[in-house]
Amino acid sequence: MPEPPRFADSLTVGLTSWIREASNQSGLTEDLAKVFNEEDAQLILDLSNYMLSKESAVMQHFPAWAREHELFSPEIRDDTFIGRFLKNSITIPKIKLFRELWAARNIGDGRIFLCYDSTNVNCQAEGVFIVQRGHAKDDPDLSQVNTDYVVRQSDGLPLTYLHSPGLVSDIAQASEMLRFIAHLKKIVKKDVKLCMICDRGYISEKNLKDMDGGGIEYILMLRTSFSKYDTLAESAIDTIKSYKNEIKTPCNDERYGITIECTMYNDGPVCYAQIIWSADRYQAKRKDVKLLIERQREKLEAFISKNRDKSFESEELKWVPSYFRLKLEPGEPKQLVKKKRGRGGGTKTENIETVKISGYDDDEAAINRLYQKAGIAILITSTKMTVQETSDAYSKRDCVEKTFQALKSHLGMDKIGVTTEEAMHGKGLVWFTASILHAILFNRTAPLRISDRKNYTVPAMIDQLEAIKADKNLSTGKRERRYKLTRKQKQILQFWGMDEPYIDQRIASVSE
Repeated sequence: MPEPPRFADSLTVGLTSWIREASNQSGLTEDLAKVFNEEDAQLILDLSNYMLSKESAVMQHFPAWAREHELFSPEIRDDTFIGRFLKNSITIPKIKLFRELWAARNIGDGRIFLCYDSTNVNCQAEGVFIVQRGHAKDDPDLSQVNTDYVVRQSDGLPLTYLHSPGLVSDIAQASEMLRFIAHLKKIVKKDVKLCMICDRGYISEKNLKDMDGGGIEYILMLRTSFSKYDTLAESAIDTIKSYKNEIKTPCNDERYGITIECTMYNDGPVCYAQIIWSADRYQAKRKDVKLLIERQREKLEAFISKNRDKSFESEELKWVPSYFRLKLEPGEPKQLVKKKRGRGGGTKTENIETVKISGYDDDEAAINRLYQKAGIAILITSTKMTVQETSDAYSKRDCVEKTFQALKSHLGMDKIGVTTEEAMHGKGLVWFTASILHAILFNRTAPLRISDRKNYTVPAMIDQLEAIKADKNLSTGKRERRYKLTRKQKQILQFWGMDEPYIDQRIASVSE
């Protein structure tokens, strides 16, 4: 019996042809070639192709998949070779250089909004430093690796990423990313203003100072636990719900906003608190306020029951929330013995007034005020913007969440599947390039989803491209396209100037 050929008689060529053209047009191929040698850059594109096609990052299945697909690499690599490649060939210095080249190429001009967030990826690898127990949202007992992404808001294109140990906090992660963005701003030789849009988990005095010092603008959500939150919310709650302060929203929900100048730290520059009251947020948070009040009520009632005949100084009752009015009676004065000042010494006795608690009443106005403040969210902007502009910019922050959804649902990032830290970083680069291609495919084909959202999702379009196959003519040894391109395939490929002659040319160049 003859030896089997390296590739199957039928090859899938559509997705590979698209990746080749999309990578060339976007500059991805050029940036990979500047950092890695030709063979390594080809394998990175092959692995990205595999992730998009299989929706998996399990490399054991790559050889079987590769045998039926057109590849960038001249050889089909087995999973052992790929493991060594991820561990030894994609080094940290090369990753840093590629991140810098790609971000600088795609940063854009003028004022650019950059959406920043992080996610955690579970990992069961033992003895790997970067895999640590941290603050996992789904299961705190699982070890994880933190992954940060910065995405260009205008089109959802990933610009850079960062991996860090699972125990590192969001604030510390942000500090590392901000250093990279500040460095990027210096090396980009064009007039560009970068504005970071971040969630509440990244705000700290140090990060604010880093952004102010690095010339980076920002739109940040203020945490409710932040010291200035209550002061700003209290100053706005009486006047914010006016027709003059209405904000337009896509869903036409009830929303109001006002702007107040403030500073976020001592000797810091003037910034702007965009205070927004939302009916949706009010409905979502009122249960939390109710639970808070009930917990404080139980605590106060237990305290009163235990200390009904005990006398207290006023300072000892400052913990009681302002929305409860205590019923007080005079208590037994406390005597405080103090040493006299000056010559001669001696002592003197002072009487300190005390009170007893007989009960309490609800302060209805204060409780209603607390409920109303639950509807407030505060965005901090470094530059003067209207509340409408700030609200619109922050509402589009979900582009980075969509990137994480694509990585975990369609590119196999729900599990890491590596045993060394070096391989973790290597696989992270492949995920990053795959996410770039995913974003390019989604963004460029947006006109198709205006009238048909179902058939032009990224998975559906990849299926269409995967259906473009070339069969081997056993008489001549050459390959030929199996079917004519469908209407959907043509509609997808047209955005990159690709058509049937282009595909046929690619098929003719496929080597055995």
